[in-house]
Parts: sequence; structure tokens; C-alpha cells
Amino acid sequence: MKRKVLCIALALLMCMMVILPTFADDETGGAIERASITASYGLTHVSGSTYKMWAKINNPSGYSVTATLSLYDASYNYITSISTTSSNTTINLSKKVTLSSGTYHLRLNYTVSGSTTSSEKSYTI
Repeated sequence: MKRKVLCIALALLMCMMVILPTFADDETGGAIERASITASYGLTHVSGSTYKMWAKINNPSGYSVTATLSLYDASYNYITSISTTSSNTTINLSKKVTLSSGTYHLRLNYTVSGSTTSSEKSYTI
């Protein structure tokens, strides 16, 4: 009798060892990915009416990241954008643009495992 109970207990333990890690990965994967990725971005004056829009995404775990950096005018009319998909630990985007005086909106979107993070900054030139 003791032998049967021990065999059943070992079988249940083995099943739990196989099944439970699968559930844990599905539930926490997205939160871990978003928490480990950081981003900075901006619009920097180069010279005259030339500016550089740039973004730097730190991806220490090497997840596949799709990033888009977009520039809009004061009325949110699209001007230009740059995008990439990468699993590098550092992802850089940059593009030079010619701008006249006015207000501009720079928006960074990045997607990791189907979850998108967006951020926006406004600049007056």
C-alpha cells in the first residue's frame, strides 16, 4: 500500500514539474519583457534648419523589438518616420530632417511580443 501511494505521489510531482513552468512563462512573459526594456529619444539641432530625430532602445534580454519613431507637425500632420525590427541589445534609430520654426511632436512606439509602448514629446523650434 505504501508503495502505491509513493508511486502515485512521484507521478503527480513529475506531472507538476512539466506543466507548471509552462503556465508561469505564459502569464509573466509580457510583464518581464516590458520591464527590462528602456528607451530614450529626442530631436537634436545639428545646424541651420537641420535637426536629427533619434531613439535608443536598451534591450538587455535580446527580445525581438519593432520600433517606430515618427515626427508630426503642430496639427499632427505626418512629416516622416523611421522604423526597424531588431533583437540587438541596443537598438538605435536616427534620421536628419529639415524643419522651419513651429511646434513638432515626436512619437516613439515599440512593440515586444504583441504589447506596444508609446511615448510622445513636443518641441518648439
